[in-house]
Amino acid sequence: MSQQCLREQHEPRTPTVWTWVLLATVPITWGFNFITLKVIKADFGVAGPLEGVYGMLSARYVLMVVALMLTLWVVERDLTIRREHWRYLIGFTLVGVVIYQGTFTAGVLYTMAAEGALLISTAPIWAALITHILGWERLTGRQAVGTVLGFVGITGVVFGGLKAANPPEHHVAGIIVMVIAGILWGAYAVFCKPLLRHYSPLKVTAWIHTLGAVILIPLGARAALQVDWAGMSLISWLSLIHFSLIAGVYAFVVWYEGVAAIGASRTVAFQYCVPLVATILAYFIFHEVPTALQIVGIFVTLVGVSLAVRHGPRRDHMEPRTPEEVEEDIELSISAAAPSGE
Repeated sequence: MSQQCLREQHEPRTPTVWTWVLLATVPITWGFNFITLKVIKADFGVAGPLEGVYGMLSARYVLMVVALMLTLWVVERDLTIRREHWRYLIGFTLVGVVIYQGTFTAGVLYTMAAEGALLISTAPIWAALITHILGWERLTGRQAVGTVLGFVGITGVVFGGLKAANPPEHHVAGIIVMVIAGILWGAYAVFCKPLLRHYSPLKVTAWIHTLGAVILIPLGARAALQVDWAGMSLISWLSLIHFSLIAGVYAFVVWYEGVAAIGASRTVAFQYCVPLVATILAYFIFHEVPTALQIVGIFVTLVGVSLAVRHGPRRDHMEPRTPEEVEEDIELSISAAAPSGE
């Protein structure tokens, strides 16, 4: 895809009322992910906790990659990736899908919904830190304040969670794993930029998940085969479909259409609702009650994340760039980094 085509794709289109209505379903969809994974946990836990995680992912990817590639073909009519990008794409897949999906899924299962949704939503803070450490961008004053607030809020959520009543099993390990997942998603946002200069976010997403499926499906096949598929309840089936198709395909397509219609900076505001949705759903469905310290920590962290997301052109670069290239890179990075409840 040419630079001009990418610019045309990311120029805001005229939004309609349906743009806003559909975007409003995205935080609900990703918030439900923190519920559906816990619902189907029992069906996939026969082989053990770790095997169960990859069993869930194996079942998910059998459904998900077919739907993603069909969606990509319908939307773009082009599935091609240039030969010189395959090596980078494969390496990127190992971190952005194979390792990340395992940590994210395990983190969801072994944390409270409020904790998991909040910790994975800190990806923009980690992305800002990674680019700063690598010398690619310097933290602005706004971002520095946001980063500090983010860490203060995370500390509140973590320590508040340790005092929660009826915490999930392996709770401390789950918190650590979800922090790692947030770092990995932040790294995804940083290292996907070279690919996003040539391809749409939808094409990058479809291909990395397809390549990831080549590893994840065999890795979890043994656990998936031990599942009593005929004995699964309707709720478990609906939860698996939600995890695979609604959160994994529908929400991504709506998200990227929202980016094209109203811009990434405004679309990302919907992501801030995911922890709130997950917290409310977990309260009514699982009776998970976050502590007062966690509630304060969630608010402080989301303020920090909103400050850490860049909303304007960067001023410090290792190499000169035109304003159009800078703004395009920011928009592409935000559009790729924001979906964090999938």
